[in-house]
Amino acid sequence: MKKDDHGIKLYKIELLKFHDLVPDLMHFLSDSECNRANRYHFTRDKNRFVICRALLKILLAEHVDSDIGEINLAVDLNKKPYLPSHPSVFFNVTHSGDYALIAIGKSQIGVDIEFINRDFNYDDILGHIFNQKEMDAIANSSDKHLSFYKFWTRKEAVVKAIGKGIDDDISKIHISDGLHSLPSSLLSDFMEITVFSFHLNPDYIGALAVTEDLSEFEKITFFPAPTEEQLKLLFRRL
Repeated sequence: MKKDDHGIKLYKIELLKFHDLVPDLMHFLSDSECNRANRYHFTRDKNRFVICRALLKILLAEHVDSDIGEINLAVDLNKKPYLPSHPSVFFNVTHSGDYALIAIGKSQIGVDIEFINRDFNYDDILGHIFNQKEMDAIANSSDKHLSFYKFWTRKEAVVKAIGKGIDDDISKIHISDGLHSLPSSLLSDFMEITVFSFHLNPDYIGALAVTEDLSEFEKITFFPAPTEEQLKLLFRRL
């Protein structure tokens, strides 16, 4: 089964490639989005927000065959962004370190990536995030940090897909290797959520969660982000 059969598009963004374009990318943001960008204390955080938000709007415009100026995002009661003009189009954004990912699909979707920080001491938070089976799996793993981040990104992706805060219950969301469906008792009105992991590169691991059956989904393929040349063509149309 091909990825497009499920309508999932996942874009890998190397943030450093777009830093010099931030002043131009700001033109794609609304006044409120520009104000939000300017409130960031650190330049790197501002740049990341501008890059991710501008590219998201550009990719959504391409996805729905619309002008970028017509892409206006809103947030729901759970503060999850959505596209009011196309309510059947779903998307999610994540970032960590030098990378960001944008996921676009036809059902509720959540994506998360993390840099595998091998100096991070996670002992104090294990019991708040994982159940005993998962903690045992991490303890018995040949690569404990990799297992920690693999399980963590899977849970984060699920939380982002359902769009509701379940921090107190996150340990009750059971995750495991391979493709699987999760019970719906904690998952709002969704009957099932499928989640699986992938490597962005040897130093980054990610997870994708969708509210549809992906049991025949074989592998993940990244779509190319807009190139600098393509963006410059868009800038000239402003």
